[in-house]
Amino acid sequence: MTRELRIAGLIPAAGASRRLGRDKRRLPVGDGRCVLEVTVDTLRSAGLEPLVVVLEPDSPCAALSGLAGARLVTNPEPSRGMLSSIRHGLRALPGDVDAVAIQPGDHPFVPIAAVVALAAELEASGALLLRPRYGQRAGHPLLLLRALFEEAMACDDGVGLRQLVARRRADLRELRLELDAAAEDDLDEPADLARLERLRADD
Repeated sequence: MTRELRIAGLIPAAGASRRLGRDKRRLPVGDGRCVLEVTVDTLRSAGLEPLVVVLEPDSPCAALSGLAGARLVTNPEPSRGMLSSIRHGLRALPGDVDAVAIQPGDHPFVPIAAVVALAAELEASGALLLRPRYGQRAGHPLLLLRALFEEAMACDDGVGLRQLVARRRADLRELRLELDAAAEDDLDEPADLARLERLRADD
């Protein structure tokens, strides 16, 4: 797919959440990939490039084959929260990137078609800031133009990019997508894995 804007994909994934009893990022989906690989593949298949994945030091995820081709960036202080990973990821983007789509590594339910639609809307609308709305829920990924990168990095750790969205409400555009609101879910229960497999089969 051809775009005027070069839109990168940024996946902050430096936190090994264990709500399911083990590292959610490496939970198998059933098609040979794990959760983080599915998330990376979604952005890749949507035509975003380059892809930057932010991991903790000595992360076991660095060896995942599905991350091949992505730039792996280390966040030396992942305990500071997701925004610290986003900062490292934004700084790693090359200078010719016009915009970025930020997708947490444990949100694998977002369909490829949703990311494609968001990228097209960003170009067509000229919006500085764009996010999807699934049903009544605002969701991921959040897309922002380079003009907002510095402002995004200056947000407070405890608030994260919600602070940017609040400050830039007048510049925010939302794209309503006719998708199940569950597209915004992360993985919390074993049944979520089965649902992920079904969604990917239909994508």
